[in-house]
Formats: sequence, structure tokens, C-alpha cells
Amino acid sequence: MIMRVSRNLIRLPKTTPEGYRVLLYSVRDPDPTKMIFSDAVKGFCMYNDCVLSEDGLAEGYVVIFDMRGVSIGHLARVSLPALKAFMFYIQDAHPARLKGIHILNTASWIHHIMRIVVPLVRSEILSLIKFHKGMIPEGIPHEILPADYGGEAPSVDELDTHTKSMVDKYSEWLKESACFKADETKRVKKASWWGLFSGGSAPEKLDEKTILQNLQID
Repeated sequence: MIMRVSRNLIRLPKTTPEGYRVLLYSVRDPDPTKMIFSDAVKGFCMYNDCVLSEDGLAEGYVVIFDMRGVSIGHLARVSLPALKAFMFYIQDAHPARLKGIHILNTASWIHHIMRIVVPLVRSEILSLIKFHKGMIPEGIPHEILPADYGGEAPSVDELDTHTKSMVDKYSEWLKESACFKADETKRVKKASWWGLFSGGSAPEKLDEKTILQNLQID
């Protein structure tokens, strides 16, 4: 296994009625001192690359983040350079179409996270985020959720075995791809394809104050 995983990264077996894949991420070990943020970002990106290799270009993805077990101590260990690299990956390098982002068991201090994230995220991504006090994401059919979340799919632990198998399957490719580097001096500057979602080349920018004022938790 080439990833040290302190969190659960799972792909639910069934898609939504629209054909969207659902990915669920949660903390396995709540001890913040065991989290190395740069390693967490690397593992997240590696896992997503494996999912894309398995699925091809799906209709879209719905992402569920469960904050259960996440503490303010985890926030203190966030590396800003690694966070910026992750946001670039999600918004400019990842070919999957995000259709929804659900935050479950939203912590009371979520505003502190949003103050860090908002300046790095485009408005079209922010508009997809929904916060929930509990652990049931609105709009996700009950039958496709894991048993831990009151659904009919296998438990998170069972699904996690599939994650391990999938990552092991791509282990050699992941090791090789870790050595690839881009020569940025040769890159042609062009508008991001994410501008297509906003109907123009420059997405509308939402200021932090507006986002935080409109932040609602179901």
C-alpha cells in the first residue's frame, strides 16, 4: 500500500438517479497530531486519480465530507501551500464535473474553515456546497448510502476494503506518476475551462463577507 490512510475514502456502489457517482470522505483517526496535511492532500489526489481511471468520465460526481471526528486541532495543522495546490488540482486539473458537495455533521466553527477556503475557491464551486447538522445528505437516495449512515449499501469499513484493493491495483502507476513534473515555462496561458460553467471567461467572484453571511446549515 503506498498511501498511509488516516481517513476513509470510499466510492459508493450505486449512482444517483441522475447517474452521478458519490464519493464519501471521513476521518478514521480523530487524533489531529497524526494528520500530516500535505500527505492527506496527496492521498486524496491519488485516490481520485484511481477513481477516474476506473470510471472514465462519469456524468458527474457528488462529494460528501463527514466532519464527525474533525476538531479545531485539525484546522491548526492545515498547510496553506498544500491547500492552494489542492484547490488548483480540483478546479483546473481534475476533469470530473462536480454536481454537489455535502458537509455532514457540520462543526460550529465551520466559519473559520470558510474564511480560509473562500479566497481560494471559485463561485461556481461555492454554490454547490450544502451544510448539514446531521449525517444524512439532502437529495441523496437512502438506498445508496452506507449502512453507517442509515442506508442499504455495505458499511464504510466494507467499502474501504475496495478502496485498498483499487489503490493497490494502481500502485506502480501512482509511484511512476509521482515523478512526473511539468515545465511551466512552456505552458501556453489560456482561460480556464471552468469558465464554461459561469457562461463566460471570468467567473463571478463572491466576496468572503457575502459567503459567510449567507452560510446556512440545514
